[in-house]
Amino acid sequence: MTVRRAGPDAAQAWRAIRLEALTLAPGAFSAKLADWRDRPLADFAAQLAANPTFLAFEGAAPVGCIAWVRDGAAASRGWIGGVYVADRMRGKGVGDALIAAVLADAADAGIAELWLEVGAENAPAQAAYRRAGFEVVGDPARPRQSCACEVGMRRRLP
Repeated sequence: MTVRRAGPDAAQAWRAIRLEALTLAPGAFSAKLADWRDRPLADFAAQLAANPTFLAFEGAAPVGCIAWVRDGAAASRGWIGGVYVADRMRGKGVGDALIAAVLADAADAGIAELWLEVGAENAPAQAAYRRAGFEVVGDPARPRQSCACEVGMRRRLP
């Protein structure tokens, strides 16, 4: 398994894993399959150009993804999102490797802390974030539609 930052040239691989995620875990994302299913590949490439996104591969097949964005209200804060690991790869360190890649990339970009929201019922994901040093905290005010079913977590970066 390898993890690498995805540029626009990885749009086909990201499209495949993104659509798998939205199909198999629709409740885990604010985006909906209907919003992405019929988009042209150029839209996927543009998204990869705009946001740091990492893909995990088993051979040539994408098996996981994660992205982060800089918070528009606080330049030193970032948000993790779009996290998914294919069922067949869970428990094999893929999620840990994806999280580590984002932590390093965000730190290199000058981010002081990363935040995320995870489903309150998603104990495996919460455990992965805790292993990476995230702590459960309250959600800061930001323009987003959160629900009470989400747990806010934060990790300060060096």
